[in-house]
Amino acid sequence: MEALIVEAIVRPFADKIIEELRTKISRQFKYLYRYDKIIEELRTKVRDLEKQRNDVEEAKKYALVIIPEVEVDVWPKNVDDLKKKVDEVLHRTTNSEIRCQCLGCPNIFTRYSLSKDATKMITEIDELVKVKFEMVGKRAHHGSEDLKTRVSTKKKIIRALEDTDNSIVGICGLPGVGKTTMAKEVETQVRKDKLFDEVAWVTVSKDTEIKIIQEKLAEALGLKIEQKTNEVERASRLNEELFKKRKKRILVIFDDVWTGIDLENLGFSSSSHREGLKILLTSRFEEVCRGMGALTNIKVEVLDSDEAFAFFKNISKISNDDTQLLAIAKQVAEECKGLPLALEVVGKTLINSGLYAWKDALYQLRNSRLEDKVYSSIEWSYKYLKSDEHRSLLLLCSLFPEDDSIPIERLVRYAWGLKLFKSTKKLSQTRDRARTISDNLKSCHLLLPGDEEEEVILHDVIRDFCLSIASKGEHWYTVKHDLVTEWPEHDADEYESYSAIFLTFQGAIRLPSRFRCGNLKLLRMQSLWGAGVVNIPENFFDDMQELIVIDIDGLLIRSPIQLSKGLRTLHLDYCVLGIGMSFFGSLKNLEILTLLGSVLSVDFSRDEVVEHSNIKLLDLRFSKGPCPLPPGFLLGMKKLEELYLGDYFNINGEKEHIIQEVSSLKALNNLQINTDDTRFLMQLFQGCSEEVENFQINQDRQFLREYSVGNFLYSPEHSRRDLALDNIDPNMLSEPGMKSLMRKSEQLSLSVKGWNNPVIELAEDGFINLKSLKLNLLDSEYLIDNAGSIPSDIFRNLESLSLTRMSRLKEMCNANFPRMEHVTRGVSEGLFCNLKNFNARDCDKMKRMFSQSVAKGMVNLEELTIRLCPSLEVVSVETHESEITEPLSFPKLKVVRLEDLKSFVSFRSQPNAVGLRQTLLNQVTLPKVKELYIRRLGSIEKILSMEETPSGSLNRLQFMVVDNCDKLVNIAQSNSIKLLKNLETLQVKGGRALNVIFDFEGLNVNNDNEEEISILGQLGGLELYRGDCLVHITRMVPKGIRVFQNLQQLEVKNCGRLRYLFPSSMINSFVCLETLAVCCGEIEEIFGREEGEGEGGMASNIAFRKLRRLVLTDLKSFVIFRSQPNAVGLRQTLLNQVTLPNVSELYIRRLGSIEKILSMEETPSGSLNRLRFMLVDNCDKLVNIAQSNSIKLLKNLLILKVMGGRALNVIFDFEGLNVNNDNEEEISILGQLGGLELYRGDCLVHITRMVPKGIRVFQNLKLLTVVTCDKLRYLFPASMISSFVCLKTLSVRSCGEIEEIFGREEEEEGGMASKIVFPELKSIELIGLPRFKMFCSHTYELVFPSLDLLKIQDCPVMTKFCSGQLNAPKLKGVQTENDEVLTFPISLDCNAGSVHNSPSSSDCE
Repeated sequence: MEALIVEAIVRPFADKIIEELRTKISRQFKYLYRYDKIIEELRTKVRDLEKQRNDVEEAKKYALVIIPEVEVDVWPKNVDDLKKKVDEVLHRTTNSEIRCQCLGCPNIFTRYSLSKDATKMITEIDELVKVKFEMVGKRAHHGSEDLKTRVSTKKKIIRALEDTDNSIVGICGLPGVGKTTMAKEVETQVRKDKLFDEVAWVTVSKDTEIKIIQEKLAEALGLKIEQKTNEVERASRLNEELFKKRKKRILVIFDDVWTGIDLENLGFSSSSHREGLKILLTSRFEEVCRGMGALTNIKVEVLDSDEAFAFFKNISKISNDDTQLLAIAKQVAEECKGLPLALEVVGKTLINSGLYAWKDALYQLRNSRLEDKVYSSIEWSYKYLKSDEHRSLLLLCSLFPEDDSIPIERLVRYAWGLKLFKSTKKLSQTRDRARTISDNLKSCHLLLPGDEEEEVILHDVIRDFCLSIASKGEHWYTVKHDLVTEWPEHDADEYESYSAIFLTFQGAIRLPSRFRCGNLKLLRMQSLWGAGVVNIPENFFDDMQELIVIDIDGLLIRSPIQLSKGLRTLHLDYCVLGIGMSFFGSLKNLEILTLLGSVLSVDFSRDEVVEHSNIKLLDLRFSKGPCPLPPGFLLGMKKLEELYLGDYFNINGEKEHIIQEVSSLKALNNLQINTDDTRFLMQLFQGCSEEVENFQINQDRQFLREYSVGNFLYSPEHSRRDLALDNIDPNMLSEPGMKSLMRKSEQLSLSVKGWNNPVIELAEDGFINLKSLKLNLLDSEYLIDNAGSIPSDIFRNLESLSLTRMSRLKEMCNANFPRMEHVTRGVSEGLFCNLKNFNARDCDKMKRMFSQSVAKGMVNLEELTIRLCPSLEVVSVETHESEITEPLSFPKLKVVRLEDLKSFVSFRSQPNAVGLRQTLLNQVTLPKVKELYIRRLGSIEKILSMEETPSGSLNRLQFMVVDNCDKLVNIAQSNSIKLLKNLETLQVKGGRALNVIFDFEGLNVNNDNEEEISILGQLGGLELYRGDCLVHITRMVPKGIRVFQNLQQLEVKNCGRLRYLFPSSMINSFVCLETLAVCCGEIEEIFGREEGEGEGGMASNIAFRKLRRLVLTDLKSFVIFRSQPNAVGLRQTLLNQVTLPNVSELYIRRLGSIEKILSMEETPSGSLNRLRFMLVDNCDKLVNIAQSNSIKLLKNLLILKVMGGRALNVIFDFEGLNVNNDNEEEISILGQLGGLELYRGDCLVHITRMVPKGIRVFQNLKLLTVVTCDKLRYLFPASMISSFVCLKTLSVRSCGEIEEIFGREEEEEGGMASKIVFPELKSIELIGLPRFKMFCSHTYELVFPSLDLLKIQDCPVMTKFCSGQLNAPKLKGVQTENDEVLTFPISLDCNAGSVHNSPSSSDCE
């Protein structure tokens, strides 16, 4: 009984204890048997946490308001701390200690510990993830996308650029109002919207010369302008190059224009001002824009008070909770008067400042003059800078030309010489200080990022302020910056007060013998015409003995010059030097000497050695060859920190002294040399390898050719560790000194024949510092062998890997990395965890690139390029069937290039995955890929498959090229087409099996879902070339869906089996099409009938509302845009029932079946209203270009070119033309035509026929060219002679039957004027006209007030110029066969067939 009682009392407690023990034991065992899942969960959790942290940091970077603000600074730090712990745990999971040392089986104690720690960290991550952030603010920058007034202004500008009547648009406004920023916003938007094919940005500035603008323009447009001196010839070359780009839409932005630029002198002829070319100007002055031809000028206004304060508040990061500060801040913003530059400078300066600073800013700004609010805000920010060093560096930047992109390294050299930074003792410290201050000034918006990473730009308004500060004499310098075309005449004392002068020479300037500048501290002289043009006289520097920094670029120094003994920095870059070592002997205080890119005409090795004990930086990288240093030259340079020796190729002389002297330089931390002598290189570094931190060693001449010496100053060579070894002896790779160098290297390039060991053996403890690795010609079979003995972080910092011509390479690694099987995206671990760029080329034996365990770790890969690897079948392969659980993912990959891989079938292979190998992108996720290039892949059958290509892959694909993949049947079919929903451009070339581009058969869509019924909705460009087997572009497009609704450019060329481009059911799809170019011999029509397609429901008219350029070439069977039932007789007219209201360019070449181009009855009203350029070339059934009333459709045509045509007997046939003679517009026919060119018109009888009386024709014709039209008897009837009042150039050549320019038409009546004036005609060419008699046989008095060139060659029948009197006051003579100009008086001798001098003026008629 007692036992029962005890049991009743104890049992509940015992059960509870047992349950708790069971729970605890179960939990402990869970750490073991759920080890894999716990570790995987930890990886996933930390990945999500990192993403959230990155979002917060991105928001902070762009000054977004983040809620809750109390957490925004603490939370990321907590994440970082926890992340370190997680990384340590995850690193331990890959370490060998998780396996038993004896048997190699899992170590249960280690796994238990790791699993337990991971579980704890998962809980901590969950707590951090609970903190939710909301980004409610806006970007605090000087942009326009978040300001309503700026958005409307930007829209106005873009609308003006889209208007075909505007060729030049101006942006005007106050200094600091944001004109340049607005132009940049417009540039970004038009690029995004693809309004232009090319956009060129040219910064003009105040003092820029035409030549410099021409160079900038050519560079921006990628044009080749070889003429370097003559501005007129350069302008002509620019115009020629622009003409080559006439088919493209080009926007040229000229920023910061101060005075009017003559665009014709620049290279924009009047013929360049076509619809496709637009010019956008920014200027403070509206009259400048108007003077340059801008009909539309849009003013950028100041911000209104509400926008200004919202903008200011975001910049200065003010909390809405601080009401007191908000009130002061609003007043401060009001004092900036809505000027974005002032708001930004003041706002960024006041970030995290106390209330007292805000009050002081308000007081200072209120006491400034109203008209100087921008300068006042800059001045206040300038005074508020942290130190005098900040102010000095900012003022130093103002020395450089306006809008110059300033290399920070140049500032370092100047700052060192001028002793701007008092606390820095080494160049490296000065460099770090200059970078830090530059970053601070950029954060205050007093400096802007430069064109390159290590450069800065000073806003022109801030530069003006800095120069005004300097001019007041309150600081260490005053400055003068001039662009000099000739040396100015000036008062002898004019430059005496200047302490800094920058001179840029434009041309062959002759410098004065002496230049009196007694207070000058810094002088920079630069020649734009290169070395040898401007010579520095021997005594030029005699009166500049206070100089401490000299920077000379591209000048000639023939003989020694006397420099200041206090000189600390001397740059003689890209100069021609006729000076010896003794020249530098007196410069005892010199600390920086650079001779970069200069030509040395004196042998230094023969000079007496001079001591330079204070030199800290010595740059001897001459343009050609090494600097032959005499023994002992470097011995005295005990303070030398940076030595750039240049090229030592093919040098067989004594180099032992260089090795010894470099080894004695204990302060040296940066060494550069290019040499092919490996032994010399090794000995050189053995003595100084420990001291040298940074080095640039190169044995690769190809590298040097690609990376010219001119780039070195502007690249951060002072902080690089580069080693490039070419054709090195393989045995030397194992030497300790070489291994030490490779271990230190950040960029390593090896080209070694005969090295057949794994590359990893080159560095025993790994390439821990390596960021870029290039391997060429190595005989290794693997990069990594014996994977089990290699730490996983051996390439942890590697960002770029290139493998070239490694003929024996089989695979990256010869074994899997089991410890990396659980590597996931976003966690920085794995063999190539930080690799961004991978390139493989000419690796003949490689069949697979990576094992799947390695590929999974490549989470940061951004660019993948594989070329000319004929055996390669897959990128990634996995041999363990159990591993195929999820798609392979490259989460950051942006560009993929697969080219010339004849065996390649798939991105990823899987065991037992029958049928999947034929799909290129099977089981691989590429969520961020933007560009995909697939060229000459001989084995792929499919690119995409909805079943095999994971959902979400290719979501960002924008550009795709498929070139000659001979087993590929289509680009995409059925539902896989949906994967290309964001594709913007597709280029397809060749393909022996490719018979359809997009096969829609089997496509499933939900017609109620707006997104689903829009297919290929972002595709803007489609280009198809050499599709010999292509039958359809689209096939079986379902009813009710929209396809190609944003297509802007369509080019189809040499697709021999295409009969039409698209089925008639798609007529209304091309609402955005701007360019249509077709060149396919068998095409009969643009829109045809697909098999099974009915005839009902088709529109009677085709409308291409946005089409601007239409090109139809080599279409021997083409007759019409779209076939129509029962439309008998319409097929002979090309543009029947086609509306083209915006077409500006029309090209019709070799259309063998068309009989008419236009018909007033069949071409809809309003079509061709904006046609400017028209070319008709060898259309053999065409009878005329336009006839009767259809001529009216060409009322805005500017240029017409006609070539050949077997049936073409008249250009414009006016018979049947109906006009209202009381309507001024109707009686002006072809009134805009400025150029008419006719070539090879073998059957052409008339240019015009039956022109009615009372109408005006060709009244704006400026250029008329007629060549090889053998049936023409005259160009125009005499009744039209008074029409050509604007004609400037007339050229008639090789026309066998022509007798005169203006002839007699049948039934021509009298009563015409007796005096005919050609007011604009400047040039007449009459060449190769065997039957030509005279200009006109009527007895008119012909007046040519502008004629200055009359060229007559091979006109044997011509005896006089005209029957009447000739009046040409500017004409000096006649140019003959040999380009000899014979002066008047002359006669025309028909017997001799030549022109010669005559003794009497009476013979000239």
